[in-house]
Amino acid sequence: MKPSDCYQILGVQKGASQKEIKNAYRQLSLKYHPDRNNTHKDGEKFKQVTEAYQLLRREEKSRTKTSETDVSSNYTQFWKKYDGSTMNDNFNFGPNFAGFKNPFGASTQENYDHFREKESSFKSTHMILYGGLGIIALWIILESILK
Repeated sequence: MKPSDCYQILGVQKGASQKEIKNAYRQLSLKYHPDRNNTHKDGEKFKQVTEAYQLLRREEKSRTKTSETDVSSNYTQFWKKYDGSTMNDNFNFGPNFAGFKNPFGASTQENYDHFREKESSFKSTHMILYGGLGIIALWIILESILK
């Protein structure tokens, strides 16, 4: 079966999109499905519609599928573009990142101060944890007494 025959069977234009092809297939498959129609002629038409749709789908997938060589060549081209001198400069991390060279154009002139959160002590963590558990236990006991 030729692709031009498939377009004709599905009743769509030759340059139809996948969405149009799919919609035409759905309509025709519902119309000619053997469970809906008992005639032998409709069963054959359903087979033709299904075969035409599958052939067009395979053709579209093979057309849009990229081979591994295409992927590797695109990967190589991408890194060749950034292989220039601006990307190979050493990064300069001073105490405030003022000398940081950013190849993507973002501003990095802000001062970076090393303010860090104070580490919590085990004592305060245990107090919060066991204090909360104690309050919950007390609440349960009082609730059972006051019922």
